[in-house]
Amino acid sequence: MKRKENHGVAFLAFRYLRGRGKRLISPNHYLTLAGITLGVIALLCVSSVMNGFRQDIGLRIAGTQSEIKISSGDGKPLVDYEEMAAQLRTKGFACSPVIRNELLIKYGSAALPTISFGIDPQYHASVSPALGPLKDAMPGIRQGILSGEVSEAALHNNGIILSTGLAISLGANLGDVVNIISPRMSIPTAFGMIPRVMGMRVIAISESAMPDYQMSYSYISLDNARFFSGHQGIDQLDLRTDDFVKSEKYARQLQGEYPLLKVEPWSRFDASLYSAIRFEKFLMFVIMLLMYVIASFNLTGNMLRSIAQKKRELGLLKSIGFSDLDLRQLFLRQSLILSSTGIILGLVVASLLLIIQANTGLIKLGAADANPITLPVKMMASDFIIVILVSYALTLLSVMLPLKRLKEVDPIALIRQTT
Repeated sequence: MKRKENHGVAFLAFRYLRGRGKRLISPNHYLTLAGITLGVIALLCVSSVMNGFRQDIGLRIAGTQSEIKISSGDGKPLVDYEEMAAQLRTKGFACSPVIRNELLIKYGSAALPTISFGIDPQYHASVSPALGPLKDAMPGIRQGILSGEVSEAALHNNGIILSTGLAISLGANLGDVVNIISPRMSIPTAFGMIPRVMGMRVIAISESAMPDYQMSYSYISLDNARFFSGHQGIDQLDLRTDDFVKSEKYARQLQGEYPLLKVEPWSRFDASLYSAIRFEKFLMFVIMLLMYVIASFNLTGNMLRSIAQKKRELGLLKSIGFSDLDLRQLFLRQSLILSSTGIILGLVVASLLLIIQANTGLIKLGAADANPITLPVKMMASDFIIVILVSYALTLLSVMLPLKRLKEVDPIALIRQTT
């Protein structure tokens, strides 16, 4: 037989929350409500900021290099790549062949290592924003050609594009001739092996949003890159998608289509940095969660105090027909109402704070180059769902002990005490 619902439980749950008078909520519950609200705000803000940092780093890496990189699985050069590049372009990918060399660049008395990319400027500007017009990918991320002009003719005529940090360190300006030297001794002469050397004129300076890349990246033509690499193929195909967020999904699809090749999304270009950000998000979430757990202890104490104070009332309720289940539902509903109010307030306040930061960039972070960086935020529905589920789970765990204490309420003993 189905048990009939006791409608007085819901009324008493609201009545116990309000306390005496016409208050919306009893002062005894203010601290509990504040703890739940602040816990939700902290969890959401930390998760959204870490999501923002992940997106920020992704845009910086992909903006300087590409979103996806395809190379041979065995480390050998790709020779017959034109047909594959054409197929990728028909699928909607921007695609550019690249040769990567680690060289030495010398200007005057300064000599620095450089990671030199052999590119085809006709295609590469559509893959890497670092070689396109100077613009902001998002607040604090500025990429593009800072000065000079990238043309196919100038690049083929022994031209070179320097990143801003590398140009400053060398002291080189537009029109200056720098010497590019291969560290490998690969040209035989009567006096032994000598390195490959080529003089190149600076035709443009590129602005990158990644400080490490700015200090070492340079760009030359494919033919000049082949002169230093010693092979006629390419090292990789750089790709750009129509949606940066889906780049990892596209990389998995391409890996299935080209199983013999190595397909890497941007998150693997600097795997240690990306892994550190993911771990930091997890760690910060755990720390905030522990603080939320501590705040939930207040809910446990509040319920225990309420049961102790209302022991006689509870005994009277039992004597007039309220079951143990009714009393448990009473305090469970009271806890759920309180936590739901705190969760809703936390969601609203956190959303407002994050929207304000995303639209105004109110909070700035100091950078190594003294230029302020806007604190990045990115709200994700999955984070909101996780926070809500975790909050309710902690609420249920917090009231387990108080609900067990209800079994100790003996209406007969309480009636005897009052008579």
